[in-house]
Amino acid sequence: MLGDGFQEGKLVKKIAKALSSDIWMSTQTTAYSLFVISNCILKNKGNQGGIVVNYSLNGVSEEVNTSKSLFNKEIAIERKKNTISILNKGENTLYVRVLNKGILPVGEEKSFKRNLKMDISYRTKNGERINPEEISQGTNFVAELTVKNETNFNINNIALTQYIPSGWEIINTRFTDFGNHTVSSKVNFTDIRDARQSHYFSLKEFEIKTFRVLLNASYLGNYYLPGAQVEAMYDNDFTTRVKGKWVKVIK
Repeated sequence: MLGDGFQEGKLVKKIAKALSSDIWMSTQTTAYSLFVISNCILKNKGNQGGIVVNYSLNGVSEEVNTSKSLFNKEIAIERKKNTISILNKGENTLYVRVLNKGILPVGEEKSFKRNLKMDISYRTKNGERINPEEISQGTNFVAELTVKNETNFNINNIALTQYIPSGWEIINTRFTDFGNHTVSSKVNFTDIRDARQSHYFSLKEFEIKTFRVLLNASYLGNYYLPGAQVEAMYDNDFTTRVKGKWVKVIK
């Protein structure tokens, strides 16, 4: 389509929209999309005036004048309502993106659900539910987590990460007698660390899998239990995260 300005412009916008969306793309798809757009930019350089712009953040203005076609600026924001305004003083059309990132305070992280359902419960050796927010020191208990595929699609390459507060410890069930309460569904791979447990698996349509880990309330004090997260590693349409909570180990 190079040479057909109208069709070329439509195609570039379509590719750019796909690149900036949440849909999953393989490395090859992403690379070839960027390759196509870069060729279009090189062929249609347009006005060589670069970028001439004035922007204001919370009333403080700054001028930008560069011959380059891309300008990036890291700005500091305050914990309040921030206002930014941009005035294009050049002849080229500018496309502006304002991006922000950060880490939410403990306990204020966002929970969400997208096509996967996750439930977490805590039980005794006899299968009775217990409240994890306050557990006596030395208590052995089971964290039971279920994941359900809520669609009629098969999902591959799913990663489930379950975090453990620093006051609890994971018990190696090969040396304990905890019955069937620690038996989990079949997975492709499991990675157990001091403070987390990760499972990698697939789900058929509407399938449910259950994962159990034996824990011990080891150290007295207050600790933060981060929320668990499950996601299809190569498809953002399948992901779920739950909020964390404060827990206490008492005498």
